[in-house]
Amino acid sequence: MKILNGKDLCQYFNFSTTLLYKPRKASMPFHQLPGGRAYYLPDEVEHWLKQAVYH
Repeated sequence: MKILNGKDLCQYFNFSTTLLYKPRKASMPFHQLPGGRAYYLPDEVEHWLKQAVYH
C-alpha cells in the first residue's frame, strides 16, 4: 500500500499544491497521522476524484 503526503500527492496527480485544498474541503479522503500530518492513499483519492467529477 502506497501512502503519500500532500506534496507527493500533487506530484502523483500532476496538480498544484494550491489546488489540493479545494478537493480537501470537498471531503476528499485523507488519513491523519498521530502527529497531525495528513496522508493520502492514491487509490482512494483517484476513486473519489472520479466520483466527484474532478477530471
